[in-house]
Amino acid sequence: VLKYSADKVDSPIISNVVLETGAMLNIMKAEIGHDEATIIVEILGGEKDKKRAVKSFEKYGIDIRRLTGNIINDIHRCVDCGACITLCPVNAISFDEKWSIRIDDDKCIRCGICVKACPRRSLTIPEY
Repeated sequence: VLKYSADKVDSPIISNVVLETGAMLNIMKAEIGHDEATIIVEILGGEKDKKRAVKSFEKYGIDIRRLTGNIINDIHRCVDCGACITLCPVNAISFDEKWSIRIDDDKCIRCGICVKACPRRSLTIPEY
């Protein structure tokens, strides 16, 4: 997760990091306003590539944090309606053999679409 402050929102920092480090970045989600930006990126490559990209972002004053929390489903609220399944852009949510909601943490990009779609508000993304 990249957090930009108001003074950096208009700067081409992602482009600069890519050019400087050769890092391959996949933008998973971006919320950009006039006073701040939050961008979720996947840094592709080996650990050296990832560390080099992180250092470059830090050089530009970007707050960068590794996402560690996965989507949480409150099984007491969930009615297994499947509303979250159809909207997941990476097919990380499915029904298991008992027709209960199952979330594949390895596929999930934590975009939050399922959280917004859930009519029972049983899905949450832990704060990072």
